Amino acid sequence: MDNLTKDQRAKNMRNIRSKSTIPERIIFRELRRKKIYFACHVDSIFGKPDIVFRRKKILVFVDSDFWHGHPKRGAIPKSNKKYWVNKIKRNVKRDNQVNKTLRKDGWKIIRIWEYDIRKNINKCINRIMSTLDKKNII
Repeated sequence: MDNLTKDQRAKNMRNIRSKSTIPERIIFRELRRKKIYFACHVDSIFGKPDIVFRRKKILVFVDSDFWHGHPKRGAIPKSNKKYWVNKIKRNVKRDNQVNKTLRKDGWKIIRIWEYDIRKNINKCINRIMSTLDKKNII
């Protein structure tokens, strides 16, 4: 059973951001510190990637452990479990389709989990930098 009323839950869900989340802003800040230029949230590219390096044809997606169904850290709520299991499965299926389509179009894709950003930002930035063929100095 949910410990919030229906109105409280609806308000809570409305306040969840899809763009410029804290993990995304952390990555943005670190890339800017390194003077790496990128585009944010490009709607014209299929899947609406969080970070785009157009000239290198590299995309970065910052995935939430909950919304993108991390196998170990993506906890399913106890209430309305069937809905949430189906919702997360659809998200994972959509992520796989986005990856497949973009790879076919010649894009290199990096997916980073929010937990990894919070736990070890340097490792995440190094992963992006090595993909960009930049010098890894952190």
